[in-house]
Amino acid sequence: MSNPVSAVAGPVISLGFGVVRLPVGLLAQVTGNGGNKEWGPSLAVDAVEGGVRQVLGSLLGDPDLARQGHVTDARVQQRTEAAERDEAAQARRGVADERLQQRRERDQQTRRKAREAEQQQHQRLEQEKQQRAQQEREREQQRKQAARRDEQRAQEVADSHAHEARRTRVEAESEAVEAEREAAAAKAEALEVAEAKRSAKNARKR
Repeated sequence: MSNPVSAVAGPVISLGFGVVRLPVGLLAQVTGNGGNKEWGPSLAVDAVEGGVRQVLGSLLGDPDLARQGHVTDARVQQRTEAAERDEAAQARRGVADERLQQRRERDQQTRRKAREAEQQQHQRLEQEKQQRAQQEREREQQRKQAARRDEQRAQEVADSHAHEARRTRVEAESEAVEAEREAAAAKAEALEVAEAKRSAKNARKR
């Protein structure tokens, strides 16, 4: 003869946990886990229901009810293991994504440093180029200044030589004029002496 309590225990448990699942289902919908059979709260409710069926089945001597509990518990265990595998896979994906992100950041940092190094190299080369150009302009300016100084000194030497030549020529011309004047004076004096002698000689003859 079947136990009347055992006969109603299964439907009562299903009804009670059906009521419990209503807020859990609403929460699942709100959190975006409506279709997720491996969601934690849903697994917890199913695990409790399986345990209740096993305990009542054992107490009431109802093997069917106990078997239902075992089946529910086995399903919960499978879903729990699947959830754990999913979590492990997500964790691995998370680690892989993090490593990938870190590698991308390192690559970006490497590229940024390479660009900075290239820019610094370009700036250094440009500065060196400008410095060489400035030094070349300064050397050219110095060469021009030296050339102007040499030209000025050469002009001064040429002017000095020309002045000395003019002075020498003027002195020579002055000396020549003075010599001519002295010669003319001596000639005039000689003529006067000769004339005086003639006059004196003529006077003696008379």
